[in-house]
Amino acid sequence: MVINTIGVVGAGTMGNGIAQTFAVAGIPVILTDVAQAQLDRALKSIDGSLERLVKKDKMTADAKAAALANIRTATTTEAQQEADVIVEAATENLDLKLRIFADLDRVAKPGAILASNTSYLDVNEIAHFTDRPGSVLGMHFFSPANVMKLLEIVRGADTKPEMLATAISVARKIGKVPVVV
Repeated sequence: MVINTIGVVGAGTMGNGIAQTFAVAGIPVILTDVAQAQLDRALKSIDGSLERLVKKDKMTADAKAAALANIRTATTTEAQQEADVIVEAATENLDLKLRIFADLDRVAKPGAILASNTSYLDVNEIAHFTDRPGSVLGMHFFSPANVMKLLEIVRGADTKPEMLATAISVARKIGKVPVVV
């Protein structure tokens, strides 16, 4: 599966780090959150994080500009329609995650991977709240997501092998060490 665009839902600390990771790897990101103020804070945080890398000579100013140009923001889930992989990075609240996944199930294109960044909630329960449980898995980034190398990929009971293989490939493309659990 070719990955042209990544969606990230939730512009808090984890969502920021996840979006930054993909953007720095050269993958366009659609970062969504219900609050524009949260998106504005996220972009400021990402800009600051990248600027620190520039000051430490770990990134050029041009690379920083390119990474920032890879991030679009929106306050509606509909913006995720073109994403090939959508990573939900909301707080660890099952009811909230179920609502997000129901909404993503409604708007995501056929074949898109719907991934949760959950650290402990049941991916199977989340998957069965959608009409596409075979496309749902966990992609648990460790904090800070833009620094930590480990990416736990949680295979659900119904996760299709090709979706799992794509998640592993994406993890490697962004410089993470994927561990399937």
